[in-house]
Amino acid sequence: MADATAELERASADIPLNKDARDVLERATALASERGAAQAAPTDVLEAITASSGSSAFHAIKTLAGDPKAVDAHAAGVDGAAGLPLRQLLVNANREAQVLGHYQVDSMHLLLALMYSDARATSAALQKAGLTLYDLRRHLQTGAGPNIPVTAGVHSTQDRALRRKPLVSLRGALGISPIFSGLVAITAIAGIFLWFDILPAATSIVTVIFVTSGWITSVCIHEFGHAFVAYLGGDRSVKASGYLTLNPLLYTNLLMSIIFPIVFLLIGGIGLPGGAVYIDHSAIRSRIWDSLVSLAGPIGTALCGLLIAIPFLLPGHYGWITQANAGFFIALGYLGFIEVIAVLLNLLPVPGLDGFGILRPWLSYSLQSLAIRFSQLSIIALFVVLFYFGPVRNAFFGVAFQISALLGIDYIFIAAGRSAMPHLF
Repeated sequence: MADATAELERASADIPLNKDARDVLERATALASERGAAQAAPTDVLEAITASSGSSAFHAIKTLAGDPKAVDAHAAGVDGAAGLPLRQLLVNANREAQVLGHYQVDSMHLLLALMYSDARATSAALQKAGLTLYDLRRHLQTGAGPNIPVTAGVHSTQDRALRRKPLVSLRGALGISPIFSGLVAITAIAGIFLWFDILPAATSIVTVIFVTSGWITSVCIHEFGHAFVAYLGGDRSVKASGYLTLNPLLYTNLLMSIIFPIVFLLIGGIGLPGGAVYIDHSAIRSRIWDSLVSLAGPIGTALCGLLIAIPFLLPGHYGWITQANAGFFIALGYLGFIEVIAVLLNLLPVPGLDGFGILRPWLSYSLQSLAIRFSQLSIIALFVVLFYFGPVRNAFFGVAFQISALLGIDYIFIAAGRSAMPHLF
């Protein structure tokens, strides 16, 4: 049994089998093992189908040919070891699925592959039972039985289900890089130092370490959100790029990841999510998923902000603040304010930011191309407006302060935290 099972895993390694097909193949593998074979033969697969009353292939045979056991009778006496190698049978089934526009191989595709001319024994048995490739394909696509007219454009429930791109398995895809774990540890240690006032002479330095490492941690979560939803939406490249490991070294873009974040943190205490993940938008399953990919980043940042706000939202939190641990609440409140700013900035519908990315899939290709070309200039223009146009700046920061207040973060914490950070102006 072990050899046949191992051979099944090798043969189906890159074939997208659904549960229906896998159940049939596992039953066929058991039949092959019973006769001492190293792998299942087409006749084993056919026997497994006729014995699997819950499979779609069994119901197709029953609908089109009557008694599935009659197929077994036609196949009786055929050498079980003869015929097509299992790997080629699965390749044929996958080819059949692709031709029909299906994303997964079902037991119906296995049945269709059993009717190919290179699977002579099973093909002959199925034809003797009165089945044809045309009838099987027609039944799969429309659900109709023999000699029943079908309205053009009508698809069966099974056909529609197989045409939907399935969610990918997350097994082995996710990971946590040691660098991310280190950032979390640094943030936690800095928080402990602030809580117990371990280095009172270096409170400002510890605050900078706490805020900076905590902010970079949230950037990793922001970019992981983009990559995670992109992976679910069909872009497998994010896994190969390491974006699902929360490694900040992989979320890099010189302008957006290094220059802009450092400059704006110094000149105004603005936390700009500076990471970058490169998404293959052509691989995303739909425009809705494409919008969700862009939305996922701000959601990740918002969750970080909500986590930070928990101590401020709890009743009586002012009673916890002492002269010793006040530095912790100041740093935490300021970090929460930075997260609020980051969410607001990213949701602005400006090319290069996530707010525009949410809208981008619904725009014409010419507008998308134009926006991509001028995205960096758009971001520079945005920050020029924020810093040099008082009404815009006041309105933006006013909203940020209001949201922070709703999260329980008093302005006094924000002001004290900002004073602890280095500034160019």
